[in-house]
Amino acid sequence: MKIKTEKDNLLHSLSVVSGVVGAKTTLPILSNVLLESEGNNKVRLIGTDLEVAISSISEMNVLEEGSVTVPAKKLYDIARELPQGEVEITVAKNNSVTVKSGKSLFKIMGLPKDDFPKLPEFTLDQAIEIEQKDLKEALQMTSFAISYDETRYVLNGVLMSIKHKKMKMVATDGRRLAFSQKELDIRDSFSLDVIIPSKTIVELNKQLKTEGKLKILYFKNQILFHFGETFILSRLIEGHFPNYEQVIPKSEKTISTIDREQLLQAVKRASLLTSPESQSVKIDLLKNKLLVSSRSPNMGEAHEELEAELEGEDQTIGFNPDYLMDVLKNLDVEKIQLSVMGPDKPGLLKGKKDTLHVIMPMQLN
Repeated sequence: MKIKTEKDNLLHSLSVVSGVVGAKTTLPILSNVLLESEGNNKVRLIGTDLEVAISSISEMNVLEEGSVTVPAKKLYDIARELPQGEVEITVAKNNSVTVKSGKSLFKIMGLPKDDFPKLPEFTLDQAIEIEQKDLKEALQMTSFAISYDETRYVLNGVLMSIKHKKMKMVATDGRRLAFSQKELDIRDSFSLDVIIPSKTIVELNKQLKTEGKLKILYFKNQILFHFGETFILSRLIEGHFPNYEQVIPKSEKTISTIDREQLLQAVKRASLLTSPESQSVKIDLLKNKLLVSSRSPNMGEAHEELEAELEGEDQTIGFNPDYLMDVLKNLDVEKIQLSVMGPDKPGLLKGKKDTLHVIMPMQLN
């Protein structure tokens, strides 16, 4: 195999697929990325850890057909340090790979394609097609609430539920919940109820664009996302996602409408004077204003007053500031609503249409 391409093209192609390649693995082949010529001056690159696989086709000058698997991190590091310009990659019969650019030359040992895991065959006949930006935005609104507690493995991902042309995405770690809903222009008969693992979510967040379409195919406890010349194939988390609807408050006693950016900055400042013994930020919802404060016995205290519109009675509640900031950072709106039922009841944050964020209260010291 012999190919030529520009340094930036090689770097980009490797960055697309190498995110799922495991550096620490008992199978050496899983540390490698597969390069395979596809004719018409195209090269397919594949990376996998057996749970998630990413495949991408890149335009390159194919001088000799063939295939090889190369240590992904090593090839990426080499490509990054090469001078700008054309890169030539040549594979010998013993799978030795020569990388040449300008006066730089590297030789690394690869492994044959035969040892690389084979991906399942599929057709996209039964796939649905949606806008990339719809999925990207839904993931942005929910993925920060994923749990990383492995004892509750069903929460280690995002629930994707599609029914009656509506896509609902939900993530929770037991202390907060993020919900997003989108209307889809797809066939009414299509339904889906799956939990997508966090590793796949990370890759989708990286790769999805705000323009263009995306195809989704579900088969044999796996899900495929196909966009442009790239597809991400992932195993799914088996199990039942908890009933998230019972966590969402059904009524609202007090609603404060406030500037999102001002609240974000106030919470950020108040969080500077929290401590492991006093982790919460206190929120006072009052007539025409909202007070953000924190107090730590050994450090001091912080207070800030913000203008706000209030519906209902005055309330005081404590929240983990990180949970508040996660929501406020990701919402792209000017005003948000904070709804509170009482100091020991979950708070509800609303920003964009069809998104909800529930945060459990914290005890105030």
